[in-house]
Amino acid sequence: MSLLLLHPLLQYSQHREELGHCCPLLWDLREPPRTARHVSAPDRPLSERELAQYATSPPVSCLRVTCGIFPEDSWVSEARNRLGVTVGNVLDAIFETANTQITHPEWNRLCPKQQNRVNVVFDARWRRSAGAAQVRARGVLRSDCMLRHVLFSGLSLAPEGEATYLLTLKRPKPRLNIFPEAG
Repeated sequence: MSLLLLHPLLQYSQHREELGHCCPLLWDLREPPRTARHVSAPDRPLSERELAQYATSPPVSCLRVTCGIFPEDSWVSEARNRLGVTVGNVLDAIFETANTQITHPEWNRLCPKQQNRVNVVFDARWRRSAGAAQVRARGVLRSDCMLRHVLFSGLSLAPEGEATYLLTLKRPKPRLNIFPEAG
């Protein structure tokens, strides 16, 4: 297979630190891919034209995304498109993987300390949602297991190659309170 070039919107770079980010996209994996925005223009979401561009050059019909934070091979995201995988296909596949309910065996493989941490994230998520009862009934999602590492930071070619990429995640920076409460 020839060398694949990844679309610049998806690329991770340790050398690019534009506004504290290693990728041109700002995207929280818990939110639909259509909420992804440009780092350089955070008020501008990705256009349909950008989402429709091929994810690689030359185009591939299947692109796999793995991540070290995901504990299972079943958490591999696969973007498929017989006409060529697009940027939107990749983001959709990652979103679907991250927002899938975990199984009982997956839950049972977490140590008690990790289960407690995930429960804290899950409880916070369903409590702040508009449809709290429905969200709670759906259960723990894989994104809850990612704890605070929920920001897309780009893809880089995996050692095994062959249209497999490693997903880099990061935590949101805490907001600084520059106006401390009077006391």
